[in-house]
Amino acid sequence: MVEHLIGFIQLLRQAGIPVSTGEMLDLLQALSLLEPTRENLLLAMQATLIKETGQERILDKLFHLYWTTLKQKVRKQEQPTNKAAIPIHPPRLSREEFNARLAQMKEWLRQALKSEDDLPAGGGEPAGQGGGKGNGPGEGRRERHFQHGSSVPFSAAGQRLAMIIAKGSEEDIKTLAREAVITLVPLDEDTPGEDPLQMLKQLKTHLDWAQVKDWLERSPLGEAEKLRQQENLLRLERLLNRELEQLRCKRQPEKELQVIAREANLSHRCFAELDPEQVIQVKRQVARLGRRLATRRGYRRIPATRGVVDISRTVRLAATTGGVPIILCHQGRQATRPDLVVLCDLSGSVAPYSQFMLLLVHTMQNKFRMVRSYAFVDAIAEITVQLRELDLERTVRNIQRQTGIWQTGFSDYGAVWRQFFHEHRHVLHRKVTLIILGDARNNYKPSGEEYFREICRRVRQVIWLNPAPRESWNQEDSIMHLYTPYCRHVFECRNLSQLTGIARQIF
Repeated sequence: MVEHLIGFIQLLRQAGIPVSTGEMLDLLQALSLLEPTRENLLLAMQATLIKETGQERILDKLFHLYWTTLKQKVRKQEQPTNKAAIPIHPPRLSREEFNARLAQMKEWLRQALKSEDDLPAGGGEPAGQGGGKGNGPGEGRRERHFQHGSSVPFSAAGQRLAMIIAKGSEEDIKTLAREAVITLVPLDEDTPGEDPLQMLKQLKTHLDWAQVKDWLERSPLGEAEKLRQQENLLRLERLLNRELEQLRCKRQPEKELQVIAREANLSHRCFAELDPEQVIQVKRQVARLGRRLATRRGYRRIPATRGVVDISRTVRLAATTGGVPIILCHQGRQATRPDLVVLCDLSGSVAPYSQFMLLLVHTMQNKFRMVRSYAFVDAIAEITVQLRELDLERTVRNIQRQTGIWQTGFSDYGAVWRQFFHEHRHVLHRKVTLIILGDARNNYKPSGEEYFREICRRVRQVIWLNPAPRESWNQEDSIMHLYTPYCRHVFECRNLSQLTGIARQIF
């Protein structure tokens, strides 16, 4: 048991959940007080290993995958090695489960045929007709409205998807997800699966996902009903992902568990690859990082009433008392508040990364004496006032409409440096740290190197954060090699782990 726990904790660490030795001892102590059941093991892990919001979902997913895979591995080892004792075609479902699913499919077909028979030839809806059998009046109205309002010829799979989403039954959604995965990717295949994103895309195509979603957005349903059905679609997508992960673990358990754990680690996921739910979690961690950095002490030391003993001052004062240190002098670290100027590229390829950088600066503004923020694409504009708003996400979305940074739609670093030098050079002095976030892709336009050199000469240091992979620098229209000699530091900044390390080094 302990060996399996150690393997699972290593999996959690790969997923970005830090687990110390003391926390593992706390887990073992909690397990000694509980009955040895799977539910108690999960509860004990949630109580002793989870420290941040969002980690419980990762723990729950890896827990079920790990112990299900382990159980299947034990079963395979316990199977007889005599080939004659192994059935050629083992049954996949029990008789009761097979009959239950068959009856459920017959009921779906009966409801679909009844809804088609109830419609007149022109596609209208007869007055006073009830809903499908066993669904109640509300469910029947949803199904008939789907048939009436649909302007796209759905396939049978699309009809079934729309009916299940309108009904919202948890059991029906689970059954649809399981059957869709088994239909598209049979379980008896031994070859490794395709890319998970590609497999999910194939599943959605098989279910007519895009057409049903488009119909749902254009349907005359109420807002509450639309939100409910959209939530059902999200639930189905999560279940499809879960079924695909279980399938991958059945095929190659040792390899796929490691891959799934690394995919769950948001610290190493590229900002541009995050889904909306993951973006919220990463923004929460970036804001927490900003608050920690805002209270971080600098390296300069000043006299204090308590803290570390200041040896030099204590020895000098002891000279007045015959060399005996009667009075101890203390020192503390002074909070540094440098001046900061931030330039963020908000073009299409860099905008997702710039939002996280602006969020970090927004959170720790009180750490600096002076913070001036600028956004640019092919022109530059100051956004310091906008970043003081509480709703930063809405502010970032409105920056391009409120300012004139987007004129041609293509990045032009040369024009940006020229405009910044002529209009905003008064904010530059020897105490300023200039931070630039951009990929240096200039669309084969003039580099403006002479203006950039003058800008760097006026400040204390220049730090460039490039969200593009390092191997792509200086290729095609990237001119990073022209700006690097004038910067003190040039970092690759694509994910939360890199941003955290850079922020602690800079601030």
